[in-house]
Amino acid sequence: MTVQIHNLNTPITERIIAVRDKWHTKNHPLFQAMKAGSLDLRVIGIYMAQHMKFVEYALPSFGLMIWRAPADVRLAVIENLAEEAGLAAIPRPGHEPHDHMDMIFRFCAAAGLSKDEVLATRRTPAWWARALHYAHVTRDEPLGAALAMQATQEGQQVALNKEITLPAFAAHYGYQPDDPTIGFFAEHAEADEEHSARQITLCEKYLEPGDYARALEVCEVACRLRWESISDIWRAEVLGEAPILPAGV
Repeated sequence: MTVQIHNLNTPITERIIAVRDKWHTKNHPLFQAMKAGSLDLRVIGIYMAQHMKFVEYALPSFGLMIWRAPADVRLAVIENLAEEAGLAAIPRPGHEPHDHMDMIFRFCAAAGLSKDEVLATRRTPAWWARALHYAHVTRDEPLGAALAMQATQEGQQVALNKEITLPAFAAHYGYQPDDPTIGFFAEHAEADEEHSARQITLCEKYLEPGDYARALEVCEVACRLRWESISDIWRAEVLGEAPILPAGV
């Protein structure tokens, strides 16, 4: 059954998830090519390098939510940050703490990108827009809308990794799910299941009815920018399209 995003009789959390699924990047041609085994591993390394540059803005913006949020939201954000930094493991059996930045650099090295190359990565226009939108929402939008937006972003990582990246790594690239090289993808398949579930529960608690329309708009923009950020990589690295620049640049 397809959820009608603008049907006022549909629970708001279902409408938020419908926005996420409308733009779900597991369906993007880039990840469909990975699923088929036709995508060069280096392209996934470039994607991860861009993700690292996105995280440079996204993670500090969590502090803006801590400043204005009630205690239960603060605790959820702090736990999320601790897991990202490798100070705590996700609350599931068999998991240990891992610094997520280290996992990014490890995979990128296997994909042919040195740490210096990753650090020197220049954000594409859509990656810039996505990072700045994320920071703006966590700082300025209603708390419930910010939680909704976060749930649509981290919530995508679950199916993206469980249905696309992890099976593709095993089938086409020689990496089994327990290989530390792809630890980032395996970790986020489960960690973001925890995170997004907490975010959507807290969103339901704190999102005021008067902010429903705004929350859906904020989520739509974030999801579209996530999709467009993957498109930037697809156009440059797979289609080989050169950017349109002024003469002499």
